[in-house]
Amino acid sequence: MSDSSQRDSDQAARLARLALAVGVAYLLFQTFSPFFTAIAWAAVLSYALYPLHQRLVRATRGQKVFSALLMCGTVTVVIILPLFYLSALIGEELARTYKAAMALVSQGGLLENIRREYPFVSAVVERLQEYERLTGTSLRAALTDSLQGMGKWLFEEATSVITNALLGLFQTAIMLVCTFYFFLDGERVVRWIENALPLTLRQQRIVFQRFDEVVRASVEGSTIVAILEGLIGGLAFWIAGLSTPVLWGVIMGVLAYVPAAGASLVWIPGALYLWFVGAYGNMAVVCVAGGIIALLDHVLRTVLVGNRSKLHPMLVFFSVLGGIRVFGILGIVAGPLVVAIGRAMLDIYRLEKTGSIEVPSEEKR
Repeated sequence: MSDSSQRDSDQAARLARLALAVGVAYLLFQTFSPFFTAIAWAAVLSYALYPLHQRLVRATRGQKVFSALLMCGTVTVVIILPLFYLSALIGEELARTYKAAMALVSQGGLLENIRREYPFVSAVVERLQEYERLTGTSLRAALTDSLQGMGKWLFEEATSVITNALLGLFQTAIMLVCTFYFFLDGERVVRWIENALPLTLRQQRIVFQRFDEVVRASVEGSTIVAILEGLIGGLAFWIAGLSTPVLWGVIMGVLAYVPAAGASLVWIPGALYLWFVGAYGNMAVVCVAGGIIALLDHVLRTVLVGNRSKLHPMLVFFSVLGGIRVFGILGIVAGPLVVAIGRAMLDIYRLEKTGSIEVPSEEKR
């Protein structure tokens, strides 16, 4: 066989292997994509809690299986079950609030209270009533229809949640199973990834150092912010005399993991309710607390995550928002992680070109 024929044969073989690899990669993606979120959350939880798991293994004299089971049980009791319980309570509170708003609008109390408390609104209402007389429409009916439409949407969403409850439980079970095996075989998984990466040991140290910094910074920073927001929001609701302040404080703490909106989904409706009933002093308390929560959400979170992950706060802010848009709630970790890995790639490139980058030591890993 001539050299030309041999080269053609080798090239055809390489193309065939490449096509096979692409096809297998696509099939693997299709196979595992339904479980991506569950696997990713399992990886984040197990990585963040792995030091605690290691202490537990030492305390049980090397009982890795028992320690992994105990850690999964702790995650279930401390994180998963409370989240399910809070979801049920939030649904009940939304239904109760919707019914109260419908009753207030139907009785005409809402508009009358606003007109009585704010005389300047009367002129606007009179113009709207004049418009109603000319067009034959009803402002109250339009408001009622809007609330009914909102109620219908809430009902459809609740129905969708109930319909997908089994799927959610299945995904939770998948996450727990993956968490168990990540605890049990975490070191083996890390070694496999290290061997699979087409990087030198020095380059791997850069990537894993960035990964460790971002995951721990995102989890720890978001948890600190969530605790502070829950405490401040619950205390403000208690001072304002709103019902179940402990429940709403916990809900604000959970929602604090979602930047930008987060706890404002609770304290803004609370402040509006106090405004409608004329409790302006209590409304001011809730609004001040809301301002503090907003500062914690937009400033303290980015500072904590930025300092611990060695990323600029502005990069952290936009990476979290963009990550949530792409990955959902997982974007709290995934967004900054993508930026950090990109930075690690730039560090590797700079290291190869100039050799001037400081490489993390093995002990820091």
